[in-house]
Amino acid sequence: MRYLLLLLLYAGSLPAQTRFILDADTANEIDDLYAIAYLFAEEGITWEGLNSAQWYHYKSGDSTVYQSQHLNEELLALAGRTDLPHPLGADTIMGEPWGGYQPRNSPAAQFIIEQARQGGGAAGAEKVVVMCIGASTNLASAIALAPDIKERIVAYVLGFQYDTAGGYWNKDEFNIRRDLNAANYLLNAEGLELHVMPTTTAIQYTWQRDSTFARLDRSGPIGEYLKRRWQTNAAGNSERVMWDVAALQAFLKPGQATEIEVDTPPENTRRKVWVYTDIDEAAMQRDFWDRLTTYR
Repeated sequence: MRYLLLLLLYAGSLPAQTRFILDADTANEIDDLYAIAYLFAEEGITWEGLNSAQWYHYKSGDSTVYQSQHLNEELLALAGRTDLPHPLGADTIMGEPWGGYQPRNSPAAQFIIEQARQGGGAAGAEKVVVMCIGASTNLASAIALAPDIKERIVAYVLGFQYDTAGGYWNKDEFNIRRDLNAANYLLNAEGLELHVMPTTTAIQYTWQRDSTFARLDRSGPIGEYLKRRWQTNAAGNSERVMWDVAALQAFLKPGQATEIEVDTPPENTRRKVWVYTDIDEAAMQRDFWDRLTTYR
């Protein structure tokens, strides 16, 4: 799979049969909703489901996964896609605050297990791609609950900071801190193909509010919904980094992003993983708005 993805980097597209699960902490920031909206018209993959993820911190209360689930259901209803599986994720972290890898069972974790096992397991069998644009609790828990699926999954994670020149990792980042145990579990999972979109790369994808609103005004009911979410949940922001959209588009459009193979952090199991080091943010934004305006 690793070598296939390298070839796709030059081809600029993914195989049409690619099976995909998005795992999102949708109520945390507005960019999750923009990423989900982008997927509605995606024809290059088979979108299997949308999981809700927790994003607990001391200001958020203890119902974050339910908030994410509510928004997932709200946007799916608006798009007429409530047929898409949208299981509820774990409401707390893997293990304990001081460490540990005890899995958190949930409908989302069980859905990942089910979808991974549908890929068979024989050499060359189709894998399922699971992208976590929030805490990776559901994915890490699924693998801990069912270790046989580890080599049937290709994992994508938004999080960490990465210094390309020095090869240094920094785990002091929002998504990773929401479940550091799960992040470490994935880094340690030998046999799991792992791709990371660090925030040090995704930060290039910054949108201006006024130009974004002008485009959303031409994007039908979904555009109106996304605009209202910005107005109510990011009212003071004249610009926003679209972290989650960067991770999603880099995966869907391999020709618009650069990945390198690197060593895991020294405190983790020594193995190779993939890290995005650059994106073509101008091309990504053109593609995003070309798609959103079709929703009129």
